[in-house]
Amino acid sequence: MAFGGGSILFSLGMNPASRWKVAFLVLASFVAGAVTGAFLVMGSAKDEMRRQRDPLRWFSSTPERWRTEMNLTPDQDQKIRPILQQIDDELTNRRGVDLRETEGILSRGEDRIAGILTPDQRPRLHQTFEQRRQRLRDWMGVNDQTQVDSLVSPAPSSR
Repeated sequence: MAFGGGSILFSLGMNPASRWKVAFLVLASFVAGAVTGAFLVMGSAKDEMRRQRDPLRWFSSTPERWRTEMNLTPDQDQKIRPILQQIDDELTNRRGVDLRETEGILSRGEDRIAGILTPDQRPRLHQTFEQRRQRLRDWMGVNDQTQVDSLVSPAPSSR
């Protein structure tokens, strides 16, 4: 019957209203599944994108990934590992410098705007800029200014 061209809904002896109800329920089930699947995929994709944007994770698992993906010999792994560590160290130093420069830009901007605002508006301005600074520190994985200062050390010269 399924391959004979007739529909199962029309051969069960159901009245037209019942057939439409069954068809609607089947369609609604597929739509609900598609919507649920889309939300799950979007959520996991957003999580993955967030992980990829985290600069502290860019080189954290690189040696293990290189060893497995590149099928490195133990000798190659031993030679490559210090190079990857140097890259990670240099990037950490660069993040510290970038963070200090960005905080300087924010401070100068806050000072310029504060000169235009009334004394009553300045605390809100400071609060707004401090929230931006904190979001920046959180994104960079730095908790406070002392960590920013400790990140900035002379980078090993590779030239």
